[in-house]
Amino acid sequence: MKNHVFVAVACLFLAACSDGGETKVAKLEAIPLGVAFENQTELKTSDCFKKIRYVALETTDSCLVGQGAYATILNDWIVVTSGRDRCQLFDKKTGRFIRSVGHVGEDPEGYSDVHGGWQNPYTGQLSFHGWKNEIVVYGADGRFDHIWTPSVSADEFPAMGVFDYLDADLIAGYYSATDSLPARIALFRGDEIVRVESLPVGQEGDKAITPDDIVSISVLKDGGDGLAFIKYKDGRSAIYPLGNSCFWHAGKDLYFRQSYNDTIYRVSAAKELQPVRVLDLGVYSWSYNERFEDKKDAIYPTKFMENEDVILFRFMTNVYNDKQKTYNALYRKADGAVKGSPLDDKITDDTNGFLPLQPVSVSASGEFAAILPSEEVVSWFEDNAGETDIPAEVAVLKKVGEEDNPVVVIME
Repeated sequence: MKNHVFVAVACLFLAACSDGGETKVAKLEAIPLGVAFENQTELKTSDCFKKIRYVALETTDSCLVGQGAYATILNDWIVVTSGRDRCQLFDKKTGRFIRSVGHVGEDPEGYSDVHGGWQNPYTGQLSFHGWKNEIVVYGADGRFDHIWTPSVSADEFPAMGVFDYLDADLIAGYYSATDSLPARIALFRGDEIVRVESLPVGQEGDKAITPDDIVSISVLKDGGDGLAFIKYKDGRSAIYPLGNSCFWHAGKDLYFRQSYNDTIYRVSAAKELQPVRVLDLGVYSWSYNERFEDKKDAIYPTKFMENEDVILFRFMTNVYNDKQKTYNALYRKADGAVKGSPLDDKITDDTNGFLPLQPVSVSASGEFAAILPSEEVVSWFEDNAGETDIPAEVAVLKKVGEEDNPVVVIME
């Protein structure tokens, strides 16, 4: 939704007035994602990253990584979650296994799932979803720390509450609109509610869903945490994010974007939400009032990963029909270049001539992470057995066996 009126008003409100009383209107940085969709081109590592490093994870019987591995960088560690119940720490430089963190269980220190939580680089703590709206917090030393229960509770589905750290002390929460409450951002310091702020662009919420309302429900892969896809008996369709697709970090900044709102905000402890960028989707914009409609080629952003140089996006089109497709997109801050390509094409490694990459996360310090399954690494060396000019940092991966843990790729 191109909230042009809101953007103009917000900019006027935020602009500083000169001594002469003239109002200086700030201009939001626009990212032409719609143009990138129309002019798709191959994404290359040289477009996105200055450095690429490969870390082969240690493999022993006590630290085997499960299916569906996901990696993030937390200070000096690689955090790998896999299956439903494995969270493991590996050394970021050597790949040496350090320890497992926590466990799935209904005991006082157990969490419900390893996926969908967050890690705080200020404290070195890892937060997991617990039971009954609880957040279970562990230290990187593997020790249970505490359980946090948000002082503001989320309403029934499809209303949602999503959380992320703001700094060492504060947690930010997004609560989607309900049929009686507007969408809100809340800041918490432990049990204290620091601030609750209604979002400047209103969205009327939906009533709670009952099984009698639904024809079918499924999960869509979106290049992020996934979407719940619901078909209703009244003929409507709807999608709802299953994880944290609205918050992301870059350095010390926390950014926020609400579904069906093309404005990106900065979240601050001292100020209200500050609009900083706008996604220009062109004719492919999908407004909140159109959310139940099968709008041809409408763009639905699903994931944001940002560092000081680039923003990598994931977005879907034709979500409700058989032409559904997911894309990668790149926005380069230095020159404003925007590129997009199908997600399945990944990012071609023209830096080292190795396997294509699919970043899954980025740390606040700007380190992207991707996973290379060991069997793909072994197969690549078999297919390139005659090559003599393989870069040294790739050649060391010849030691990786087909049954070994995956290789984590760190990109800056």
